[in-house]
Amino acid sequence: MKLLDAGAEIGVLKDVMDEGDYWEKRDIKALVAEVGDWNTMIAGWAGRLKDSFGDGLVSEIAKYPNFEHLEAKAEKRLP
Repeated sequence: MKLLDAGAEIGVLKDVMDEGDYWEKRDIKALVAEVGDWNTMIAGWAGRLKDSFGDGLVSEIAKYPNFEHLEAKAEKRLP
């Protein structure tokens, strides 16, 4: 963040876009929650794809130690 702040100070930074709104709010708890929501959504879709295409489907999210928890949480949210 210090690099982006320095760029803004000297006028070389035009715009910053981030889904967690961290740039504007600097709220680490909100950022962590946003990343958690994305991980849950990705785990849900990865699980569905694996169910459809079999164990040959590889995804990085499936390597997370809490992947199955995230996948189950996503099942409650996904249509």
